[in-house]
Amino acid sequence: MASKFQTVRGMRDFLPADCRKKKQVEAVCREVFASFGFEPLQTPVVEPFELLSAKGSAGEAIKDEVYWFKDKGDREVGLRFDLTVPLGRVVASNPQLPKPFKRYQIGTVYRYDRPQAKRYREFTQADVDIVGVSDVTAEFEIIAIAVKIMQRLELDFFIKLNSRPVLERIALKCNVKKEQIPDCFRLIDKQDKSDWKTIDAELKQKGIDPKIAKVLQENNLVEIEKLVGRDPSFESLLGLMELLSESGLDKFVKLDFALARGLDYYTGTVFEVSSENTTVAAGGRYDKLVEQYGGPATPCVGISFGVDRLFDLVSQRWVLPAVSRVLVVCLDSKQQGYAFKVAESLRKAGVNVESDLLFRNIGKNIEYAVKKGIPMLAIVGENEAKEQKVTLKNLAKKTQFLVPLSQAGSFLANSN
Repeated sequence: MASKFQTVRGMRDFLPADCRKKKQVEAVCREVFASFGFEPLQTPVVEPFELLSAKGSAGEAIKDEVYWFKDKGDREVGLRFDLTVPLGRVVASNPQLPKPFKRYQIGTVYRYDRPQAKRYREFTQADVDIVGVSDVTAEFEIIAIAVKIMQRLELDFFIKLNSRPVLERIALKCNVKKEQIPDCFRLIDKQDKSDWKTIDAELKQKGIDPKIAKVLQENNLVEIEKLVGRDPSFESLLGLMELLSESGLDKFVKLDFALARGLDYYTGTVFEVSSENTTVAAGGRYDKLVEQYGGPATPCVGISFGVDRLFDLVSQRWVLPAVSRVLVVCLDSKQQGYAFKVAESLRKAGVNVESDLLFRNIGKNIEYAVKKGIPMLAIVGENEAKEQKVTLKNLAKKTQFLVPLSQAGSFLANSN
């Protein structure tokens, strides 16, 4: 009979096999971040609601999108919805941090979205950010990290790149009024799920000149340069593309002037990583966040990976080896002390070992080991205990050897 207790709507369990794969995705991110010299940061899951509502222009309206409540001290607090807001708070309140401040953080975040396929209310993000660098070398390094992670995960991918100031200039040159820009960008952001004909019609419906749809659909760099001219933001974008070209990373990056996500928050470049029709990471430059939280004007750029989305892509193709290489089986409870000695001896030799704690017979233990993917049994009986030996049974090869306990670790090291 199924339990009446289920997970909260929009959340899910990760049973051991899946949990290990998810943790492996996190480990890849962590290793790549560290290889570029980034250090870890940990912040609370619960933050003051005032802090959460200060990001962008959401304000009180964000209450519909986050988990918030009053604590026992009658203070309004909420569960963090991303890892960037806590970063802004940390940087603003710790001016002594050396610049550039290069941090990564992997943690759980919460959003009160409508649950749907591959969209959950609790999920894990892996963020990496550079604080204190205004040059495009910071964007270049973040993109290089994204490429490295996707390669390590062996996923096909591409990265879209754009600039908020450039897109705003395109809009103004296409007769979009300044006050119409937010609505215009929201419609443009639907292009992956809609078509340009529909977007064109919706722009007209809102009284917005549809010329911008034609310009963005054509996505012609030369024509757009003629339209907006070479201002500093355009020069910066071209400089980043030049760096990517010189390093050979340009083959993974596509300049897409219609990329419009998060443009109420980003101040410069924006980028988005996609794999198998799924957005798995997004980021950009946000030079005003630290100032919003009481710190000095501070340039920042970063990217956030959706660990759950990466897990969903790799979970079916990844087969991880069992955690334990050996299952220690005791044939007689009188030898249980020696069985524990065997297990500990193997662990000291660097072998992951599980011990049978249910005193099952050999057949049941073989069945259990096969189910868990454990390749070896270490069998302990009266004779093994008396002679200080152990019988090592290879389940795949159907071979077994009686080995002195002192040599069991090296025997396993030299056998497959």
